[in-house]
Amino acid sequence: MRRFFIDPATVSDATATITGDEAHHICDVLRLKPGTAVELFDGNGNIHQARIQQIGKGRVDVAILATHKDSGSASRLAIGVALLTGKKMDLVIQKATELGVDAVYPYVSRHCSIKEKNANKEERWQRIIMEACKQCNRPTAPECAPVCDFSDLLATGATYSDRIIFWEQERTRTLQDLFPAAAPPRGATLALFGPEGGFSNDEISRAVAAGFAPTSLGSRILRAETAVIGGSSILQFLLGNLHSTPR
Repeated sequence: MRRFFIDPATVSDATATITGDEAHHICDVLRLKPGTAVELFDGNGNIHQARIQQIGKGRVDVAILATHKDSGSASRLAIGVALLTGKKMDLVIQKATELGVDAVYPYVSRHCSIKEKNANKEERWQRIIMEACKQCNRPTAPECAPVCDFSDLLATGATYSDRIIFWEQERTRTLQDLFPAAAPPRGATLALFGPEGGFSNDEISRAVAAGFAPTSLGSRILRAETAVIGGSSILQFLLGNLHSTPR
């Protein structure tokens, strides 16, 4: 069944209206017809089983047949990702969405090759998130915050009960130490991933002072994008967010 995002404000009783790019995709790309069954997400966790009623210029009217609410993650996971070169940021944002990460904080650190904050890239990341949600059947889109500085990201950490920073020079503390398998679900975790040039010693010191625990991903030196995808996957498992739950 085809899946589409809708603006929750367009939902009224047992009907809804699809507009914008999604309406264009239905009408001009897929050429769906009235009577076609579709699944709708509103980005807030509501999943609507619906049927196309009418197709007009720039809009699609649907009848909502049933609705249920996604239960969400057992424990909230957010990640801070230093700006990466090329299309690596696109990749990690896409995969973080697929893995169920709740929030992504892109940021600038000392060793980032990219320093500027680009609104066009932020708009592209939002489109990538929406496409990834449709692909992986995720009803609630993760937050993708505007690009911030490292100091602002550390301040954001005060709202999270668990704070970690992945550092290749950490030799003793591992994720298993911080998240034992038998522990109950956690509240909210913020994990920081560094740039291609790594964190500076000063940044690690500042993070520790802000309550972040330096953590190892093993003895291998990973590419920045590999660290984000691998670390997020392991964290989601340890937090209990990869367990199957009935929809």
